[in-house]
Amino acid sequence: MAFARRLAILPGGLGGLGSATGKKLMQNEAHLAILYAPFEAKCHDELLEKGYGGTRTLNRDQIRTYECDITSPESVQTAFDSIEKDAVAPFSSSTSEQAFPSILVNTAGYVSLRDMELTPPEIMGHLTTNILGPMLCSQVFARLFFAASKAAQPSTSPPPPGRIIRIASQATHTALPRHGVYCASKAALLGLTRRMASEWADRGKKAWGEDSVRKAFLKTIPTGKFAQPEEVADAVVFLAQDSSNTINDADIRVDGGFTIR
Repeated sequence: MAFARRLAILPGGLGGLGSATGKKLMQNEAHLAILYAPFEAKCHDELLEKGYGGTRTLNRDQIRTYECDITSPESVQTAFDSIEKDAVAPFSSSTSEQAFPSILVNTAGYVSLRDMELTPPEIMGHLTTNILGPMLCSQVFARLFFAASKAAQPSTSPPPPGRIIRIASQATHTALPRHGVYCASKAALLGLTRRMASEWADRGKKAWGEDSVRKAFLKTIPTGKFAQPEEVADAVVFLAQDSSNTINDADIRVDGGFTIR
C-alpha cells in the first residue's frame, strides 16, 4: 500500500477533519501518531470512538495518541520524544510496530467569529494555535525526519520522502465576514508554508497548504456544495503519496470554486 511502514503525525487528529484524514491514511496502511489538546483529554475515548472506531477495535500498533499543547515548545518536544521512542524508523529494527516518521499533517486550528474588536486573548488564540503551533510541530518533525533519514543512509532501501501538509482555509484568500484575525492567521500559515517549502525541499521534505471549507455561504460557492472532510482528506492523501514528489509549495483550494469569485 501507499504508506506501509510510514508514520503520519496528526496534530488535531481527533477532530472531524483530522479523523477523516487519519482514517484515509490508515486505509493506505500508514501508522498514526495523533496529538490531542489537553482540553480533549476528558473526552479522548469518545472522540477516538467517533473518529476511528474506538479502542477495542483499533490496532494499537497502527495508531497511538499523545496529549500535547501545540502552542508550548516543551509540550511539543515531549510528545515527539514519546513518538520517537514508541515508533522509531523501521531501518533500525524489523518489529511490526515501528514506522518511519514521514508525514506531518497539521489539522489543528482555532476560530472565533468576532468583529474586529477582538480582545488580546482572542487574538492570541488564533495566532498561537494557527501559526505558532504548526511552526513548533514542523520544526520538531523536521529534526526527527532528518535524523531518521541520516540513520537510514547505510540501508540499501532509501527512506521515504518527507511531507508537511497544512490545513489552511478559504479565509487565506478571501475576507470572510467576522473572520478578521482568522484570515490573518491562515494567510500567515500559507506564507510560512512557502518559506519551509523553499528551505527544506532539497533535504527531502515537501510542504503544502491545503484549503478547507469550514463555514461559508452555500450560495456563494459555484459548485453549489460544501466540501466534505473526506474530500479534503483525499487531497491530503494525494499530496502525501510518492507520485506527488514533484509538487512543492502547492496551495490546493478544496472550496468548490469559492475563492475564484
